[in-house]
Amino acid sequence: MTETESGTGPEATILVVDDHEPNRFAVGSVLRRAGYGVVEAASGPEALRVLHRSDPVPEMAIIDVRLPEVSGFELARQMAADPKLPRIPVVHVSAEANDTRDRVQGLEAGGSAYLASPVAPEELLATVSMVLLAAREARVARDERRFAFELQHAFLPPPRKLAALEGVELAVGYVPAMDRSELGGDFYAAFAVERGVLLAVGDVAGHSLAAATVMVELRHVLRAYALEGHEPHHILQLMDRLLAHFHPEITATMCLAVLDPLTGAMDIANAGHLPPLVVSPGGQAEYLPVHGPLLGLNLDHKPATVARLEPGQVLLMVTDGLIERPRVDLADSLEDLRERTTHTACAPDTLRDALLQHYSRDTDDDIALLAVRRRPAASP
Repeated sequence: MTETESGTGPEATILVVDDHEPNRFAVGSVLRRAGYGVVEAASGPEALRVLHRSDPVPEMAIIDVRLPEVSGFELARQMAADPKLPRIPVVHVSAEANDTRDRVQGLEAGGSAYLASPVAPEELLATVSMVLLAAREARVARDERRFAFELQHAFLPPPRKLAALEGVELAVGYVPAMDRSELGGDFYAAFAVERGVLLAVGDVAGHSLAAATVMVELRHVLRAYALEGHEPHHILQLMDRLLAHFHPEITATMCLAVLDPLTGAMDIANAGHLPPLVVSPGGQAEYLPVHGPLLGLNLDHKPATVARLEPGQVLLMVTDGLIERPRVDLADSLEDLRERTTHTACAPDTLRDALLQHYSRDTDDDIALLAVRRRPAASP
């Protein structure tokens, strides 16, 4: 018994567009017997009217190539370009236009499949099932990416909030890979603690909703451990054990610094992350030799490295999405970044804008960036 026969509703509604009523009847009958809902149209304009008034909108369309007024190919283009319609997969059907050029034209117009008419019921149903499954999987992936994207932005502090941190000038940047591939777990953090300002940049391994949600969890525990007064390396140790216990399949990197804006004293700890870069106004830039194991491996983390941020210098912390490229040695990428900063004005927002403009155009990974400079002491 099909879902329609059992009264639970069709497994999907399909639009059948053909100007020959016998063809619509034949295709519709096969689909209805298989449990699908069917709506029909005899032309392109009628099909668009049906789509606009349908609630819900059909999940896919089977469109004859030879239609009056507009071709099936043009109808598919109009459907794809209509901002009021969701993405609707299209299967083209034709009794005449079946050579390679026609099939290529149909696929280039956005079609998911191309069938020669008359089509056997078994082939029709197998194609419909395959196209619907692919469309549903794509929709789930889009929804997941959108949710994770919103999640990331909801928990990354807005620049206006960071601008209020006392004693420092701060610039942050975040470029998601959402429009180009999948989501990752890159993040930044900056907030006041008893000893000054805590600064962090991190990257949860992987590109998925799981990576984004673990990123949020790490940001929460980072704030909690920091406000308890733990030293930077101890914070990393606690986060390492938490990740190994609750998410043993996931690793993360993080560079963490506590800066005293008055003196410039810094305690810096690193867990498998790119080293921080100190950029000086005179055109000098040097990486701080701060290293340590990844988070999630349940390994010991050595005490933080003591350094100093001199007046006018900028501390730059980035995730690897900024500079890592396929088939390029990481050491070369780090040197390229160092060289580029020496030829850029030494100000947090200037460095951020210049680096993102240069590097973010050809990366498929998320990017998080944080640049900080001590504010000049107030005149007495």
